[in-house]
Amino acid sequence: MYKLVSIQEHIQWQEILDALNIQDIYYTTQYFLSALKLDPGEAYLFYFQCDDGEVAYPFIKRKVDEAKPQCFDIATPFGYGGPVLNIRSDSASLIENFRKEFSDFCKKEQIIAEFIRFHPSQKNAEFFKGHMQLLPLYKTYSIDLKKWKSPFVKEKEPSTEVDVRKLGTVRHMFEFLVLYYSNARRREEADSYYFFTNDYFEALVSTLGPNLHLFGAYREDKLVSACYVLAMGKTMHFHLEGNLPGGKEHQAGHELLAKVAEWGLDNYYEEFHLGGSLDSELGDAKRALANMPEFTFFIGKCIHEQQLYDRFISLDDEDIIRRYRNI
Repeated sequence: MYKLVSIQEHIQWQEILDALNIQDIYYTTQYFLSALKLDPGEAYLFYFQCDDGEVAYPFIKRKVDEAKPQCFDIATPFGYGGPVLNIRSDSASLIENFRKEFSDFCKKEQIIAEFIRFHPSQKNAEFFKGHMQLLPLYKTYSIDLKKWKSPFVKEKEPSTEVDVRKLGTVRHMFEFLVLYYSNARRREEADSYYFFTNDYFEALVSTLGPNLHLFGAYREDKLVSACYVLAMGKTMHFHLEGNLPGGKEHQAGHELLAKVAEWGLDNYYEEFHLGGSLDSELGDAKRALANMPEFTFFIGKCIHEQQLYDRFISLDDEDIIRRYRNI
């Protein structure tokens, strides 16, 4: 048995998340509202239930070609997501029943393919090994804040070079965008998809409200590194960053992440999911600060109608990785 809940039915959507104790912000309607600025389409939560357990799977349904308006694909938004399981008895049976029901749903709705950015710290990709192609991308990193000790507490005085501050998400948004666009231009291998426009950031601010936080590192009163952080329940997620060149020379990214972790500890969060990074300098900082086991980020690919996929989408694995890898 399944139920399809649209984003307009936000109360029912949230009731399902609450029933399954899903407190991750990437699954909320608020986050999906901002994600629709990047992936225009219709957002739904597919809720499946059987004797073996329950599955909640939110996604965005998109037209694949204006010339064929009744042909769709689905994807999870930028960030992390994918099906969340509540297993009562047999996980293999639950997955088998869920995928059969979902495959039938896709055929009925003329959904020809699905692309899933699985959630590394939830480890939900491992349940679907026999049901779709899984593309492993890179390691992601996390801080267990209950065991967190800042590497900078040993210093007798705070760094005189770098000053980390919590900033207003609205007031300082355009200062962040200067760094973000500078960063995006320097990252030659980045796909144009990740050159997010101002309306996406405005949507983040307006839809996420108090669950969105902005931190910045200053050097000689100049903002040199900044990041947006999403926070809900017990978990914070590093979301997007911007940096000026030369940040490694004065450890701006390192001190920025450490200060955010301190703030999270002070505000009773338990995990700071740092994610991965295509930026080598920030990736080094994430690896250095992480104190939890590494998690692999997987993209899932499932083709439901091969002929239509070859005609209207036809992405090879390299294209899929570039399109759905996150930043």
